[in-house]
Amino acid sequence: MATDLVEDRGDETYVARIRDITVTPSFPEPGKPLRCDLTAELTEQVDLTQVVCQFQVKIGIVTLIRKTFTLPDLLKQFGAELTGDLRPAAGEWKQSWTFNLPREVPKGDFRLYLQSFTEDDKDFCDLFIHADLRPRR
Repeated sequence: MATDLVEDRGDETYVARIRDITVTPSFPEPGKPLRCDLTAELTEQVDLTQVVCQFQVKIGIVTLIRKTFTLPDLLKQFGAELTGDLRPAAGEWKQSWTFNLPREVPKGDFRLYLQSFTEDDKDFCDLFIHADLRPRR
């Protein structure tokens, strides 16, 4: 991984084998955009519009959000969208997203968990994201 903000928790059984995730800037700030560039290897063709994501946000031991979305709906929640072929074949898969972090996001040290599954219930990817939005000195 090009950043320590995102950890791929998937293994060789997952459909999306993450090669690289680059997050810019490395220290996200509320009210400013955040770019994410992903490169992965897909082991089979996937209908990305049918990928189901279980998304959870925690601060300490408190769960702030626990919700299930389709991949397009999850991206839409953060101001991004899928681009390119929505049913990519097996092989290299690249995506770039620019997320809009709301200015109202509270200052804190967040942990985000994303587990996703294909329409036939295969593991797609499993990511752990660390977002430290506390003020920098």
